[in-house]
Formats: sequence, structure tokens, C-alpha cells
Amino acid sequence: MLKFIFSKTFLINLLIILTVITIAIWGIFKYLDSYTLNSQTISVPSLEGLTITEVEEILTEKKLRYQILDSIYVENNERGIVLEQQPATDDLVKENRTIYITMSKIIPPKMSMPDIVDMSLRVAAAKIESYGLKVGKLSYFPSECVNCVLEVKIKNVVIKSGQEIEKGAVVDLVLGSGTSSEKVFAPYLIGLSKEDASQKIQASFLNIGAEIYTDCSTKEDSISAKVYKQSPQRSENITVNMGSPIDLWFTCDTSKIKISVVDSLNVNLLNEE
Repeated sequence: MLKFIFSKTFLINLLIILTVITIAIWGIFKYLDSYTLNSQTISVPSLEGLTITEVEEILTEKKLRYQILDSIYVENNERGIVLEQQPATDDLVKENRTIYITMSKIIPPKMSMPDIVDMSLRVAAAKIESYGLKVGKLSYFPSECVNCVLEVKIKNVVIKSGQEIEKGAVVDLVLGSGTSSEKVFAPYLIGLSKEDASQKIQASFLNIGAEIYTDCSTKEDSISAKVYKQSPQRSENITVNMGSPIDLWFTCDTSKIKISVVDSLNVNLLNEE
């Protein structure tokens, strides 16, 4: 028996068995390591509001991929940023998973400039806004008609009806001032938001001048800010030329909006004019 145990044949068989067992154990551990790695998940980061460069940096670090699913135009949105993502933020995914994103277009879609020449300011403004455009600065030029559109400009370039322009563009209007330099009263704007103040300024045939913001920490704060100071001020004794600018001071601190006793009696009336 001892002779067999120490024989060459037995030792070779024992070596083979030990080798097979070692390889089997190594294989089992490799499989377990691979299974563990494959079962690990990654929390999807928030990509909304980021540029494509920022997306690449974050997903590369997380060992994830991305694919642009769509590119759309959204008015008033920053261009070239992520609007939506799928899977959503904080979803758990495997390594190398593709994240599908929707981007805002860098270049807005094109459209034809509507014909608004010879229309009154009120009608022209309504038509411009119905086409997804915005009324910009108003300037006046001597003409037989008063407040009729003589010319349309975008960034100081004259635009003809039917000409291709970007959707959402700001359109400046040259209006007729009549045969004389007509003057108007500055509207009362204290306590109004920028949107409401802009509408009253435009309705008075004037333009917004400088915009100064105080006590506003973020862009969202600025949207809700109110006018606490204006120049020129509303006065029954002061008139300004049509197309003149009105400088506005905005605040997010409502305690800064001071209305005198006299103004408090007339503020509602003035803001309804």
C-alpha cells in the first residue's frame, strides 16, 4: 500500500487532482467577482440644465453613456442644454447604460416675417405676439400717420414682410409720429412686475431703458421682482417724447416699495390707465 502511495503514478494523479481543484476554485472566485460587479448599480445623475460638454464629463466619470434622443425649441429657455432625460435622476442602472436626453435647440427654427407695415401699434403688436415674436424698442419718425408701423427692424437691420427670421426674435418698430413731435405722460409703474410694467410702457408708446435689480439672489427671484423706482416719474406736469426710455429699478424686498399717501389714493387709478 505504501509502495503504491509513493509510486510515480499515484503522485502524478494526485498532482492532476490538486491542479484541477485549484483551477476550479479559481474559476469559482472569478465567477463570483464577475457576478458581484455585474450586480452593482449606478445612481443616474441629474443632467437637466447642463450643456453637452458637462454631460460628457459627468457620465464618463460614472461609466455611463448618452444619446441625444431629440432637440426641440422652447421659448425663453437657455439654448443648448438638457431639457429631459431617461432614465430619470436617481434611477439605478448598470454600468455602460445609455442615458437618453432631449436638448434645447441652439438655433431657433425659422419663420417668415408677417406683414405689419401700415398697421396701428396695437394691432401690429398683437399680430407679432401671435407669431411667437416679441415687440422690442419703439422709435418714431415724422409721418402723416400717428402710431402706424413704418418700418420693422431686428438688431438694427430692416426686415421686409416674408423675409426669413428666427422664431422668438425681438422686433423693433419704427412708428409714425405725425407731423409734430408728440409728447406723452410717463405711466405710473411702482409696484408692478417687469411684464406688467413693459405692457404699460408699450401702451404709452415708450421704451424700457435701464433695468437695475437689487436684493435678488437668483434669476428666479428677478422674475418676481417689482418696480420700486422709475425715471422719469409719473407727473401731471411732465411729458416726454414718444419712444423715450423709462429707467426702472426692481427689488425683491417689498419693504422698499414706498407709496406716498397721495399716491396710495391714486395708485389703482393710475395703474388702470
